[in-house]
Amino acid sequence: MSTPDQAAREQAARRVLHRLQQRTTLNEGIGILQTWNDCEQQQARDQLRTDNGSNGQNVEADRMIAVVNATADATTDPDADWD
Repeated sequence: MSTPDQAAREQAARRVLHRLQQRTTLNEGIGILQTWNDCEQQQARDQLRTDNGSNGQNVEADRMIAVVNATADATTDPDADWD
C-alpha cells in the first residue's frame, strides 16, 4: 500500500513520462516533415502547428509516424521513399 506522498510522486512521474512521450512524438513528426518537404526544423514545426493547431499537432505527428512505419521494412530507410 502506498502512502499519499508516494502516490503524488508516482502521479508526477506519470505526467513527466507522458509529456516526454508527447515531445518525442512531436519531434519525430517534425523530422518527417523536414524530410518530406526538404525544409528547416523551424519551418516544419511552424507548418505542423499552423496546419493542425497546438492540440492537433501530436495527432498529426502520430499519423505521419504511422505512415512512415507502415512503409518501412527491415532493409530500407523508410524516409528514402519520400524523396
